[in-house]
Amino acid sequence: MILYLEEAKKLLKIKDDSQDFELELKLKALETMIRNKTNNKFLDTRVRASKKLLFNDGNTITGANFNDLGFRVGNTIDIDDSIQNNGVYEVLEVSETYMKVKEDIQEEECNCLITKVNYPSDIKLGVIKLLQYDNKMADKIGIKKETIARMSTEYFDMGNDESVEGYPAALLKFLDKYKKLRWS
Repeated sequence: MILYLEEAKKLLKIKDDSQDFELELKLKALETMIRNKTNNKFLDTRVRASKKLLFNDGNTITGANFNDLGFRVGNTIDIDDSIQNNGVYEVLEVSETYMKVKEDIQEEECNCLITKVNYPSDIKLGVIKLLQYDNKMADKIGIKKETIARMSTEYFDMGNDESVEGYPAALLKFLDKYKKLRWS
């Protein structure tokens, strides 16, 4: 995960738990959007397991010494070449015999690839800015121009080139340097 729930709550100055579910969904959606927009999985290929692995009940993965390979608690991992478990997962426990992830996994035995995901600091900063924008502008969506007496308020038009994925294009410029070519 680019930014954990507790970090996001602290940065946005949210004290109660009433928005946890929505905020966690936003964080996951932003991670997916960033990975798709950049065509970049942000993989750290130095920390990787590529062999026959078993995906078991209890969200555990066995078949390698994950501790020696460099996986740690709190890591985000990307699973590829699996029939049922491709995706991004958060590591809860790591030992010499198994690795436990937060998200649900399906029972499976396969030759697959598990790689650590490492997001640069400027990606994290960009996500923080997007979350702050969401917090600040949530109730102002739709205002194009408003004039009261001599005070005028005007926001950008969400229907043209100024908007990308519901955010101002300028807020997503931090992704440009991480974009990779898409081969079909």
